[in-house]
Amino acid sequence: RATKNVATFLGPDALERYSVECRDVYEGIDETDLDRVVLDLPEPWRVVKHAARAMHRGGILVAYTPQITQAVQLRHELSAQGFGMVDTIEVLNRGWHIEGQSVRPDHRMVAHTGFLTHSRLLS
Repeated sequence: RATKNVATFLGPDALERYSVECRDVYEGIDETDLDRVVLDLPEPWRVVKHAARAMHRGGILVAYTPQITQAVQLRHELSAQGFGMVDTIEVLNRGWHIEGQSVRPDHRMVAHTGFLTHSRLLS
């Protein structure tokens, strides 16, 4: 699925620039000098030490977590592994009603969809 998504969104030539592997990232990352690590896992903090070894200084790690307690644990581990400039945002989704001159937010809103934490490897 990941390979298909890369080809669909970035074109078939993009597969020459991306490597898609099926493996347990909790066990480690073999690659080195990575620019970015993007995580959507139940326990992203377990990957931070591997990401720190695999990334070059200044690289960016981004992780999605559905619960704030997961984001807190992730941020603790990021700090322990030399990441800085850490920021966590809550993702909200609010639709809009637009009909002619009638423009207003929808009466109903999904108030919480998840948290995105991003950081930069500083050391």
